[in-house]
Amino acid sequence: MNPRMSLPKRLIEIDLPIKRVSAHARREKNTRYGHISTLHIWWARRPLAASRAIVCAALWPDPADPQCPMTFIKAARQQMLSWTAHERQKLLSEESQKRFEKARKDSSVFDDVVELRGALLDFIADFANWDNSTIREYLDTSRALTKAAHEALGGVPNSRPLVADPFAGGGSIPLEALRVGADVFASDLNPIPVLLNKVALEYIPKYGPRLVEQFKASAVVIRSALELKLKGFYFTTPSDENRSVFFWARTIACEGPTCGYQFPLIRSLWLRQKSQRPVAFLLKGNPTTRKVDVEVVSPKAASAVGGGTSKQGAATCPICGYTTPVESVRSQLSEKRGGAIDAKLLAAGQK
Repeated sequence: MNPRMSLPKRLIEIDLPIKRVSAHARREKNTRYGHISTLHIWWARRPLAASRAIVCAALWPDPADPQCPMTFIKAARQQMLSWTAHERQKLLSEESQKRFEKARKDSSVFDDVVELRGALLDFIADFANWDNSTIREYLDTSRALTKAAHEALGGVPNSRPLVADPFAGGGSIPLEALRVGADVFASDLNPIPVLLNKVALEYIPKYGPRLVEQFKASAVVIRSALELKLKGFYFTTPSDENRSVFFWARTIACEGPTCGYQFPLIRSLWLRQKSQRPVAFLLKGNPTTRKVDVEVVSPKAASAVGGGTSKQGAATCPICGYTTPVESVRSQLSEKRGGAIDAKLLAAGQK
């Protein structure tokens, strides 16, 4: 890029169809099939809809800016006019169709750079829709605009812009940058997002169906090994019951005076409450024998089910009633590396 070149503002500095993009982002939360979020649950994952819109608006200059190169304006006008055809207008939202139908009747509409800007923003709003994220027409247009913007702003011909995300996390921004035709550099201090991005940005595009088959084969091997290692913790004898649900609870030692009883941490005793046949745990603590019996019952009334042993991080002993504070509970679990090593199986059921 020529350092002396006066750069125009990008679309994101001027406007963004936030309301429409936000609607797509909210809808996307319920999308499961084929979504990157199903690869691994990651906190604070950015919606792909918003990431896609932001990447496009950040890479493409504002055609109404006086410093915008004419080569990009011509490319943008050509691409937007291609969406005035009836076949392509069917892919647009009703809100966007109005502008493009107007341009179909009079192609000089997009000679007005403000109208051209509006068409690009309409395109971004519709492209944010998850249903449009893999449609060839949207992909071809977005990649053509990214290429035109890159070269018009001084990029080497036939090269791609580089999008760097040093805090990549779940990988939404790098994935969308690849989708619209940019090269990506993604990094993170946490090794989990590094692996997530490695799979999503490198392995899947490179190996495709081969990776799926290898994953399935590896999953069979891992499952067999786990079944062999964990069979001592589960039922192995034949049964008519489909015992596929197991309820485990971590335990801590009561820090009450002269107690020290090891009891399970249970936030709620209910297993199934909103049903014709509610099911709950029943804890019976006996201070004399210093034992707690755990029974699965169908209570006749909600009042028959007490509270759990854990509330807001603190834990109340079912034997002596002493409440171990949050800090002590965390300390005990930390010493046991989370507490899974001596967790207790409370019940087994069927789905």
